[in-house]
Amino acid sequence: MNCDRCGKPSVYHSTLIVNGVSQTTNLCRECAIKEGVFDASPTSIFDELFMPFADILPFEKVKNIVCPVCKTSLKEFKQTHKLGCPNCYDVFKEEIEKIVSKIAPFSTHKQEPIKKLKSTKKKESKAQTILELRNQMAQAVKEERYEDAAKIKKQIKALESENE
Repeated sequence: MNCDRCGKPSVYHSTLIVNGVSQTTNLCRECAIKEGVFDASPTSIFDELFMPFADILPFEKVKNIVCPVCKTSLKEFKQTHKLGCPNCYDVFKEEIEKIVSKIAPFSTHKQEPIKKLKSTKKKESKAQTILELRNQMAQAVKEERYEDAAKIKKQIKALESENE
């Protein structure tokens, strides 16, 4: 592939995806340095050795995807592991999946269901007690033990007032 600016062999390839439409940019080393994509200073002894052959060597395949909403680049995300906005989750989906698969190699979440809280159990036992008392009260009325039914009714009202 050739540089989009000057026509020399390209060493930098960028794909920008905006609203599902991709735009590819190909740049040679000099144009990439002018654009600020590459740092002109060598970072290692190997860079110094191979710098004269940079235009001859096969191109490096670099994805430089940028979020269209917050302008966070893939390079920034790889360095900081921080996303700029919710849209970044869709834009950097492949990279996020790679990171997650290293951290959690399983594909499904396996957790036991959360046990009921004690307060919920207390509410259920109180409701069960009220139900039993109502049955006892109904039985007392059926047997014409009205004094016992009145006492049971007071107990039910006391339990119900605790709920409020």
